[in-house]
Amino acid sequence: MSSQSATGTFEIDSWDDDIFDEGEAAKLGRTRLTKTFQGDLAGTSVVNMLGVSVPGDGGEFQGVAYVAVERVTGSVHGRKGSFVLMHTAGPDGFAVKIVPGTGGDELAGITGQIMIKRDEDGSHTYTLEYAL
Repeated sequence: MSSQSATGTFEIDSWDDDIFDEGEAAKLGRTRLTKTFQGDLAGTSVVNMLGVSVPGDGGEFQGVAYVAVERVTGSVHGRKGSFVLMHTAGPDGFAVKIVPGTGGDELAGITGQIMIKRDEDGSHTYTLEYAL
């Protein structure tokens, strides 16, 4: 299995929050969002996230940790199918990995990880390092 790299951009199409536990020091919430990917990875995804927010400067809450699963459906370098990403983020860092065994159709057996960057203008780019 040789490693390959896919790059491009994505847009967040929807973002729906639901705070289910609001304490003095932290808020716990669910977020469901959808994305559209362009580039070497072309398609859409649905993300379901659980997050923690704490008071920041000025009293507004800011996110400090989350876990999420994201089903991506589309194509990678022209190979059609789907796979699931697992997001983990907290004080020690951020990682988004393909869940082994979740690739379908022409993406069966896909493994790897994706790096996400938010640019100063608010746009998002990705680099998917994967093997098939």
